[in-house]
Amino acid sequence: MLNHLLINPALLAATEGFVWQAHTKQIVTAALLSMVPTFEGRYAVAVAVRMGMPAVFSFLLALICSSLPVPFILWLLRPVLDWFYTLPIKPVRAFAAWLEKHAAKKRASMNEKNKKGLRGRLSADAAELLALYIFVALPLPGTGVWTGSAVAALFRMPRGKATAAILLGNVTACLIMTLMAVGSKAII
Repeated sequence: MLNHLLINPALLAATEGFVWQAHTKQIVTAALLSMVPTFEGRYAVAVAVRMGMPAVFSFLLALICSSLPVPFILWLLRPVLDWFYTLPIKPVRAFAAWLEKHAAKKRASMNEKNKKGLRGRLSADAAELLALYIFVALPLPGTGVWTGSAVAALFRMPRGKATAAILLGNVTACLIMTLMAVGSKAII
């Protein structure tokens, strides 16, 4: 598979018969799928490639569209939770309290296990950012940009560093899935 891509790199860049103007519906579909919380860019890449889009275009489209929610989640999740506490609806307040309590418990557990940092080589903050990157980069169900952004907001991570870790993880996840999609298409 890799040899086939190395011998014929045009497979990554173009697909015969794909006319941009005629395939607007597929482009919009892939872009919207990239923004769905459980689907995200990593699975939208595979769908876009299977719809006949060039792999590089599919990768870039999925990467950009799946990265759009990150700043909104990082900046708005905390104020929304704070707003939940002001509502007169008891289950909503209880949910906000449960979510914050659960996040604090998880973070305390992680910090307890990692008092010295990652085997003394990384600080606890750097280890936390590395874990966030790996969490977002693994193309598994339940991980990804939306969940990683929510975790970063709940753990009160520095927004700039968390954004960098999440975006790098998203690049990695989309790249893995692009290579898998192109490889599976070359095999089939």
